[in-house]
Amino acid sequence: IAKGFMGGGFTVDEISGDILAFIEDGHPPGCPILIYRSKDHGLTWQKQDTVIHPNSFGHVPSMHMNEHGITLRRGSFKGRLICASRWYGRSNYPVENFHTHYTNAIFSDDGGRSWKASEPFPVMGTGEACIAELSTGLLHYNSRRHWAPQKTDALWRWTGESSDGGMTWKNPQRSNLLPDGDSSTTYGLMGGLVRLPVLGRDILLFSNIVSPQGRKNGYVW
Repeated sequence: IAKGFMGGGFTVDEISGDILAFIEDGHPPGCPILIYRSKDHGLTWQKQDTVIHPNSFGHVPSMHMNEHGITLRRGSFKGRLICASRWYGRSNYPVENFHTHYTNAIFSDDGGRSWKASEPFPVMGTGEACIAELSTGLLHYNSRRHWAPQKTDALWRWTGESSDGGMTWKNPQRSNLLPDGDSSTTYGLMGGLVRLPVLGRDILLFSNIVSPQGRKNGYVW
């Protein structure tokens, strides 16, 4: 498609059938997001003109290493495209800057040609998130956390929700079921999340690892 980092996987616009790819030409922060669009099921790609508006803090986030985006299917925001994103704060490294990171989302109501950045997920030190729409229209958010004041808080996934189509996030909680990477480090690991298309049921599949040391031993919950 293009040279660079492809963060965020692919996003399928379920209204038009177009596929979107988010590409940054270098490791963030400081690299603009380029969007490539395919209208022929991924055979060919064209770079599009894109505007990503900042959130209320003036932050235009990165797409680096977040899960695929989704098309909302329910409620007043039906047809909206939304993708998990992240803000790198002062810088990616050193580790002392991890507490300035947060995760959030970008969303589009015009088929992916212009985007707005959401407010932060209200837990610092987070990044690499995934989003699923529940049968009620509520958005479920699941995030890695690679920094926390209490070490154990960064060994588990963090979840939250949005009732306004992903503009704001609330009710953050540390999961007691879903681990985040190997338990020898708080650095965590990108996870995957998808809702199975079963009418009236919220069956979510989440993927990560169960390992006392090292990135190995994949699991699905």
